[in-house]
Amino acid sequence: MDTCLQNQPLKKKDCDIPYNLLGLLKKSVGYVLWKFGSANSDPFIPGLGLSKEELSKMAVFFEMSLICSRDGNLGTYLELYEEHKMLVQLFLRYRNYFGELSLWIAHLLATASLGDNHLWQDLGLESRKELGTILEAFFLPLYSSNREDMRWKKFFYRKLCEEEGIFVCKAPNCKDCTDRPLCYGPE
Repeated sequence: MDTCLQNQPLKKKDCDIPYNLLGLLKKSVGYVLWKFGSANSDPFIPGLGLSKEELSKMAVFFEMSLICSRDGNLGTYLELYEEHKMLVQLFLRYRNYFGELSLWIAHLLATASLGDNHLWQDLGLESRKELGTILEAFFLPLYSSNREDMRWKKFFYRKLCEEEGIFVCKAPNCKDCTDRPLCYGPE
């Protein structure tokens, strides 16, 4: 996998990513582009926040045709831009490898982190375990630092707050969550 993740420009034939992991990523990229990148998405994050060039490279790598709208509510996107950027930077600080694939996955995770559901759901995955597989493969230092198995979105935001020196940190998108008792129950 090292060759794949550090090869510039990235070519799929140079990758030895396990088939199941590649399948999870492709499914998730397609889902997140659809869920957050269509004209009436809320929040609207066009193209995972990637440049057109990076988005095109990712589409070629994953053998996907892109039908992404850049005509959604740009006001919503601009309101979330700094938060999205901070999340991308968090993931990039804790990535295992430098390269295009980890950049794309950082944008994928940051985009889905702005959704209202559990992160694995906003990534279009079947379970939290599938999310763990992706995080462990590409962001091992971050994955390993969640020693208490905190919910991932809550953990990422807490990590951001710790790094910024903010000790009272609001969890994201929790007010209407059906699993609120699991995250905020008695300890």
